[in-house]
Amino acid sequence: MSQIIEVAIPVPLHNTFDYICNQEVTVGARVKVPFGPKKVIGIVLSLKDKSEFSKLRTIEEVIDTEALLSKEILDFLFWSANYYHHPVGEVLANALPKNLRLGKPAIIKKPTEINNAVTPRSFKPTSEQQNAVNEVLKYENSFHGFLLQGVTGSGKTEVYLNLTEKRIKDGKQVLVLVPEIGLTPQMIARFEERINERVVAVHSQLNETQKQDAYLLAKNGEAKVILGTRSAIFTPIPKLGLVIVDEEHDGSFKQQSSFRYSARDLSFMRAKFENIPLILGTATPSLETLKNVADKKLTRLTLTTRPGEAIMPIVNLIDMRNQPSEALSIPLVSKIKKYLEDDKQVMLFINRRGYAPVYYCTECDWQSECTNCDSKLVYHRNINRLKCHHCGLEKSPESSCPSCNSQSLKILGYGTERLEENLESYFPNSDVIRIDRDTTRKKKAFTLHLEKINSGKPCIIVGTQMLAKGHDFSNLAFVGILDVDVGLMSLDYKATEQLAQLLIQVSGRCGRGKYRGEVNIQTRYPHHPIFKFVRDSQYIEYAKTLLLEREEAQLPPYAHQALICANSKNKNEAEKFLTEVAQLINNIDIESIEIWGPVPGVIEKKSNYYYFNLYLQSKDRVQLHRLIKTFYKHIETIKVSSSVRWFIDIDPIE
Repeated sequence: MSQIIEVAIPVPLHNTFDYICNQEVTVGARVKVPFGPKKVIGIVLSLKDKSEFSKLRTIEEVIDTEALLSKEILDFLFWSANYYHHPVGEVLANALPKNLRLGKPAIIKKPTEINNAVTPRSFKPTSEQQNAVNEVLKYENSFHGFLLQGVTGSGKTEVYLNLTEKRIKDGKQVLVLVPEIGLTPQMIARFEERINERVVAVHSQLNETQKQDAYLLAKNGEAKVILGTRSAIFTPIPKLGLVIVDEEHDGSFKQQSSFRYSARDLSFMRAKFENIPLILGTATPSLETLKNVADKKLTRLTLTTRPGEAIMPIVNLIDMRNQPSEALSIPLVSKIKKYLEDDKQVMLFINRRGYAPVYYCTECDWQSECTNCDSKLVYHRNINRLKCHHCGLEKSPESSCPSCNSQSLKILGYGTERLEENLESYFPNSDVIRIDRDTTRKKKAFTLHLEKINSGKPCIIVGTQMLAKGHDFSNLAFVGILDVDVGLMSLDYKATEQLAQLLIQVSGRCGRGKYRGEVNIQTRYPHHPIFKFVRDSQYIEYAKTLLLEREEAQLPPYAHQALICANSKNKNEAEKFLTEVAQLINNIDIESIEIWGPVPGVIEKKSNYYYFNLYLQSKDRVQLHRLIKTFYKHIETIKVSSSVRWFIDIDPIE
């Protein structure tokens, strides 16, 4: 029998396509269809009696005998595409593992055995932890959002585990989102120690077979805990009973290319669609989340102390104004020595990888810059190369200055690699473990580093933001934080919020054993108000001051933003396109929308493309989205140069 089907195809077009189908097919199944000269994989969205188009092509093949995407997940994906104004075909494709996008059979290939070494809990939850569990369970069959705000080391994961155990006993599945791949192995280990059910991971470092198996095990209900990074929000989970977002403040939950969604924000809608509770957990809530608490859209649950004998670390400042111009101050070196002699672990945090950020001439001040980007090249000594951390350009260091031919070329500043070298010269008998993107590229490298640290043997850990959150190192007694002043000087209005979060998260890695940890922060601005709040563990009080500033300036979360970004190898074309976009938007009769720009991007030139931004802002979210929909209807009135690429980013974080 012949019927008309509506199909979503992964192309950058906002419409769907009708085809004739001579076989039985269900909504949510994959089909292979002709599209132009190609054959592509699409998703069936509906069965229709008639089409607006007279000449319809016939599908090539029905791939699935039953729906791969249920009605519930399709509704959620449609909402996501609509909110972020992204083509629905691309959104649906984004939700599928690569093998399924390519049309391969939806079968589990290598299911692993459940070998969870479950160990009974040897301690009772604290009264605060138990209260949090009880409050969430009051809403086990209805949507309710919670902020679980606990000081670092207060046992938020224990609350997650307690709730997960109870939800699984009720026959439910649980979705746990973490911001970084590095946190996934530790979190999986914690869940497998407590839950004798299948726990699957969903993240980008799995191979394609593992991704497909995890997806299908979640879809058929065999996996009871689905734990992953941001893309896991789209996993089909038929018996979903709880959504947990750990470290909700982290910017990694926002996808910054193609389909630009926020998994943290989408978790609200996922829980609403399923009518289940949602938990956002963190020690340092984002200002958006705190405003949602104030607006009674979230209920705050607090964990104010660390369990057992662990107490919060002492935080001290080292005034770098009277120290030599080196990365490691004299007091910091002295403290490292003391703690190593006590058989404790030490961690130094600097959010810059490589050996040195500047390679320059002492005679004429020439600096080695990327030819493709508006950025300096970073020197990596172990490979003796200069690298661009934006486009990946690599080259050998110049032997003489290209500007004045002088041989007086030097490096300036510190990265993790140079810090590691300095530490090895100060402490030749101590193990230095460097953790950054360069040392963890190889598969399992990060896990091996963590195993070394978790052995508890004295060592010095040098790391970037990868170590700033979530990790629980029981013998870590001292943390030194370097090069924080750049966050105080930033023009980004979110910089001080992010710096406060970072300082508290990094500080919270230490003192989780039976002794009090210590944190030293090196700065040339010891009187900056941010440090008083960090020293006194008063993040919420600091966040309140920032919220007042945002409200006065009418910036998010008191307003809603959208960013239209255009880029082109021709600088004038990108700016010209956005100027015409601004004119078009000004002609749309919708009030209360502010338009800023076009302005160059923070880094104007990246990979030989020039970036320009146009910002739209309104206190009324509905009006802002209405404007964007109207804009899309009239975009064809602008003649876009073929050299220009552009996109819209809803709720941008950069």
